[in-house]
Amino acid sequence: MPGDQIEDTPELAAARRRGDPYIVYRDAHERQRVLSLPDTWDRITIGRGMGADVALTWDPDVSRVHAELARLADDWTVIDDGLSRNGTFVNDARVEGRRRLLDGDLLRCGGTVMRFHSPFQVGDETRAVQTLQ
Repeated sequence: MPGDQIEDTPELAAARRRGDPYIVYRDAHERQRVLSLPDTWDRITIGRGMGADVALTWDPDVSRVHAELARLADDWTVIDDGLSRNGTFVNDARVEGRRRLLDGDLLRCGGTVMRFHSPFQVGDETRAVQTLQ
């Protein structure tokens, strides 16, 4: 991975067929992992601890409880409210608090890079209101 080297595996094909958002990352043995985020899930944890939903046990730069992914309506956000020592990054920008994830975003915790996919995400941007002076 870090991002563009995604292998077309049966697990990836199944995640695409389901249509749920999912993350793709590599484990300690460089095997590709795919984690679907079905509608029944509202929150997942990422960390080095064995109790994390995404347990990055091999990465010494990941905190035991590093970050959370949380569903807000139809979107997923990454949350790092000071949980991690080394920070959480989306597309190389450090997350301060909460950040909405968009299809194709690269999420980095420690030395581990994960790609977020949301197949049916609507890409319309919210228009910024201009203030009158």
